[in-house]
Amino acid sequence: MLSAVMLWISATVLWWSGWREEAAEGIPHWAVGVFLAGWPFTLLWEMKLSSTLTVNGAWIWTLAAFITLAWRIQPLRRWTALSAGVLLGSIYLLLGRLSYYPFALSHFLSPWGLAIVLGCLSALLLRNAPEQLIAVTISLFLIDGITDVVLLPSDMMALGKSSEWVKGWWIAVLCARLWSVSMTSIKSLTTRWALRMGWRRGGQRS
Repeated sequence: MLSAVMLWISATVLWWSGWREEAAEGIPHWAVGVFLAGWPFTLLWEMKLSSTLTVNGAWIWTLAAFITLAWRIQPLRRWTALSAGVLLGSIYLLLGRLSYYPFALSHFLSPWGLAIVLGCLSALLLRNAPEQLIAVTISLFLIDGITDVVLLPSDMMALGKSSEWVKGWWIAVLCARLWSVSMTSIKSLTTRWALRMGWRRGGQRS
C-alpha cells in the first residue's frame, strides 16, 4: 500500500500546487479536494458485507466518486465513457494474460505498465477528465470483480483489497490526465508557433 499512498501524495501535491485548472475540466474543485482528503482514511477501513465478502473503504470511496461523476455528465457522454471502460477492461485483461508469457514486453506490462497503457488509452478515447475517470474506474472495477469471483475461492473474496488495484487506479488516472494536459499544451504551443511563423489556417503565408 505504500506505493499507492505515495501516488496519492503526488496527486495531492500536484492538485494544490496549481495544476487544478488544467486537470479538472469540469469537475468542481471542492469535490476533488474532498475526494483527496478522504481517500487515505478510507484506505484503512474495510466493510464486511458477509462471511465471504469484504469491501475495502477506498473501493467504496472511489465508487461514490464514480457515481457522482456519471450522474453529472450528459447521458450520451456517460454511456460513451461506460462503453469505453468496458473496452479498456477487456484490453487490460488481454494484456494481463500476455504479461505471463516470457518475452521482453512482459516485464513492462506487469504490473505498472498495464495501468500506464490503460491511462493513455483512456486519454486517447475520451476527451475530458470526468469521462476518463469514469472509464478507468469502471474498467478496474470489472477487472477486480472478475478476479475475485472467477479466480479466487468463494471464502476469500475481498473487493478492492488488493494493493495492485489501488496502485493501478492512481497510475492510470495520473497518466490519463498527464497525457491530456501534455497534448493540449503541445497543440497550444504548435498553434502559437505557426502564427508567429506567419501561417494562417489555410496554410498560406501572410
